[in-house]
Amino acid sequence: MKKLYRLMGCVMASTIMFTGCNANTSRTEVNEPDTEDPGVYEEPLFAEKEFSDKEVTITPKYSEAPISNDTVFVTDKNIKFAPSGELPDPRNVSKASNASMDMFSKLTDIDDSDNVLISPLSIQMALGMTENGANGDTLSQLEDYINGGLTLSEMNKLMADSYARLTDASEVDWNVANSIWFKNDGDFLLKDQFLKDVRTNYNSEVALAPFDQSTVDDINAWVNNNTRSMIPSILDNIPDNVRSYLINAVAFEGEWLREYKESDILEDRTFTNADGSESKVTMLASSEGRYFKLGEGQGFIKEYKGGEYAFVGILPDEGVTPKEYIDTLADKDLDLAEAVRNAEYKEVIVQIPEFDLDYGYELSEIYKAMGMTVPFDKSTADFTGMMEMKEGGEFNAYISRILHKTHIEVDRKGTKAAAVTAVEMVAECCEMDIEMPEYVILDRPFVYAIVDTETGMPIFTGYQNSME
Repeated sequence: MKKLYRLMGCVMASTIMFTGCNANTSRTEVNEPDTEDPGVYEEPLFAEKEFSDKEVTITPKYSEAPISNDTVFVTDKNIKFAPSGELPDPRNVSKASNASMDMFSKLTDIDDSDNVLISPLSIQMALGMTENGANGDTLSQLEDYINGGLTLSEMNKLMADSYARLTDASEVDWNVANSIWFKNDGDFLLKDQFLKDVRTNYNSEVALAPFDQSTVDDINAWVNNNTRSMIPSILDNIPDNVRSYLINAVAFEGEWLREYKESDILEDRTFTNADGSESKVTMLASSEGRYFKLGEGQGFIKEYKGGEYAFVGILPDEGVTPKEYIDTLADKDLDLAEAVRNAEYKEVIVQIPEFDLDYGYELSEIYKAMGMTVPFDKSTADFTGMMEMKEGGEFNAYISRILHKTHIEVDRKGTKAAAVTAVEMVAECCEMDIEMPEYVILDRPFVYAIVDTETGMPIFTGYQNSME
């Protein structure tokens, strides 16, 4: 059997602001499995441990980031992060996963980049925090389009248990951090119940800051620290009407359960790009033991050490592009999380190309196109559960932007990946126009994901249409 070593680093940060494809599968290119390799066709080692019943006191390592003296963390330490200690309900995982696939499909309708990568978990964790400050139709639309129909309480539980599962994983290293940055000018106050909810379910810290250049530097330092320097920044500046940022960051590093041998590294192989051109790549060959068929594609599962998390590769059928395949996952009753949970134990010969990608996109128009319009409408959005004016009075609070950046590197030694999502909200007492920034997307035909092997929850999903 081919062995593979791999490091997976995945990072995601999320911010909310308030203001005033067909690869060559010929077996001739793959070395035959080593018959002496033990455990090649054995059932993978899945996580069977339960969460510890001891008090959870996981705290993001803010002190490791260079935060200025102008920023003060004021979280009530008496309020503890409180996951249930249970395995996330597979039905709820599937609902949330399918909702993210719907968004992924709409994103690829609008963005014609050759290669796309998102982190569903980080997006949902950031917007999940946001939901705790929403009411009425605003909350209902967030529940429909972000949660896949899960109620706020169900989403909070899913996110809390997923957070605990990530940080409690063995043999792989996760960093998960949530924070709220609030403009410290005395005009608005964050509500106590909101702060309790995000602390209890998301372990969020709260920082008061002046929202000047020092805050831009502090937030970027926090992002850089919690994405392990894979994403150095999320903000260029803070508009005057910004009130608050809610940020999520996730980082993951894991080695392959079975390493690659030198004979498994196939140099100077041909990858056929979506436009018909050819690129020379290095392919990483192995024989894996879990296989599934999902719609018009076939996939494999390659685990990281500990067996709790894995790389999933899916090759669409002949004539089906990755984009078309993602559309079928969104439009049909196909469940990626369930396919991962129920994958059969069967030998599958695998080749994974070495590749790297930087990607970024502003997602607000995607959600509007899906039908989630109320949270972005200054006249109808209701986030009064999150904040209030210090002196009373009416105000408009709404989401203005959802910024998303990702990074991935896959090579013979392993994988590193990072993602940042920034949900920007405005709180104002009068009409204001928000200038939309420009982003440069760095591009590179298969579909892939990084998943929790036991629940099937996707942490990252993406596709690769071309190689350079």
